[in-house]
Amino acid sequence: MDRNNLYNNNQEDALEQAARQQAEFLAQQEQLREESQQVQAVQQVQPEQQAQPEQQPAPQANWEQVQPEQRTPFQVPVRDSLAAPRMDAQQEPETPPYSAPQPPRQTVHEQWRAQQAAQPPKKKKGGAGKKVLIAVGGIAAAAALFIGGVTAGSMVGGFNVGGNAPGSSNTNVPTVPSAISIAQAPDNAENIPGDVIYERVNPSVVSITATSLTSNGGSLGSGIVMSEDGYIVTNHHVTEDMDKFTIMLSDGSELNAALVAGDADTDVAVLKAETGGRKLTVPEFGDSDTLRPGEAAYAIGTPTAYRLTNTITTGSISAINRNITINDKVMTLIQTDAAINSGNSGGALVNKYGQVVGITNAKLSSNVFSSSASYEGLGFAIPINTAKAIVDELMANGYVAGRPSIGISGSEISEATAQYNDVPQGVLIQSIDSRAKAYGQGLEVRDIITGINGKTITTMNEINEVKNQFKAGDTVTLTVYRMSTGETKDVKVTLTDAHDLEGTDPAKIRVDEATNGGDSQRGNQGGYNSFPGFGSIFGW
Repeated sequence: MDRNNLYNNNQEDALEQAARQQAEFLAQQEQLREESQQVQAVQQVQPEQQAQPEQQPAPQANWEQVQPEQRTPFQVPVRDSLAAPRMDAQQEPETPPYSAPQPPRQTVHEQWRAQQAAQPPKKKKGGAGKKVLIAVGGIAAAAALFIGGVTAGSMVGGFNVGGNAPGSSNTNVPTVPSAISIAQAPDNAENIPGDVIYERVNPSVVSITATSLTSNGGSLGSGIVMSEDGYIVTNHHVTEDMDKFTIMLSDGSELNAALVAGDADTDVAVLKAETGGRKLTVPEFGDSDTLRPGEAAYAIGTPTAYRLTNTITTGSISAINRNITINDKVMTLIQTDAAINSGNSGGALVNKYGQVVGITNAKLSSNVFSSSASYEGLGFAIPINTAKAIVDELMANGYVAGRPSIGISGSEISEATAQYNDVPQGVLIQSIDSRAKAYGQGLEVRDIITGINGKTITTMNEINEVKNQFKAGDTVTLTVYRMSTGETKDVKVTLTDAHDLEGTDPAKIRVDEATNGGDSQRGNQGGYNSFPGFGSIFGW
């Protein structure tokens, strides 16, 4: 057999076989199409029979239905966990799951903001009642208030709402009625020359050297004689944490003195000098409520050092009833442009009639580490009418009685922090004093106080403004947001005498002892909880 003929015959057989296979394949495809059309026709005419097993389409029909759809990349819709369950290809959804976007859920902070916007705007206090907040960073160039060489306004962190810093008292010193007697301004009297005023008041202003026996530290301040037998009024920050006191009179003689009592909230303290029978010179005290801006004013004290004892500076009454925040405490003070420097604290502010109308206690400075000031003429003094009431309490009781306190400590939540953590803005409770009457009355650590007696608040000062209108034993209603449940509720609490909360809470002492002993789990027992700051609470 010829090899070429054999090859050609095999090639023809192969072509014929391929043609037959192609024809058979096309016939099968046509048969599948016909069967598929028949099934679809049956489904359209008798849809109710489609669910019966005997009417299920042939497997060949399903082969065509499950062919993947050709799509361009990223065309597949993205689904989330809240979307409706996936539907079968033959089912028609009642409403397309993505046809109408739902409004976003309102956050807790947004709800709080909406409630704030719905409330009527707060009325601004005008004139004398306007509040001025001066603290570190509160004014350009990092202005700060200085008191007796100690920076005021530099405290950062938590605070005691309605609390009172522990004051020291000497029980061995006898108490007497207040020596401050307020005199009225003389009728139709002309201004007295400054040199005459200095001669009258200078013998009543003393220099104070205070020394700590434990820290070997000390402070220099000034004071005003209140009685012939040696009672002297000065600033609390001059005497705070000090043990030994020496009084220098205007003639250079020195006397030993003891602390009677001090009050941190008003920055007033009382000393008793050992006069040895010598009678001290008492000035005339004037009515500070009658002061008017623009009147002449004089400051007498010992700025910086002993070599500058009993310096007088002159100026005017710049403003009255200035609400100044110092170390988280609001004080209503007299503003003057008479120069006040470190060491002037506790000295005399004198009016145009030669009457002592204030106790100098603060100045505005641009440097939190020294008393050098680029801001001139911004000094402050405690009105003598305010100081008289405090002196009466200190000399009668050794403390200010009846001052209301809630008995909690906490920190203010800024708007940015509230928005970030999705909580209302307000005051976060960090601890509850176990000695307070409010303890066990419904407050919880990590509650956020957002209102008091129906008034919305965002700061500690706003809480104290309402609270201070009451006395110890009265009841107030706090509106709190409970982070553990996300609910807002009203809690009625009874105010406690701040004096009863002085010192360290015994429950905290027990917690500290347990923690130091290695049993940190007991830190949440006894009802006492404490957190160093808001940021440490979130995240767990």
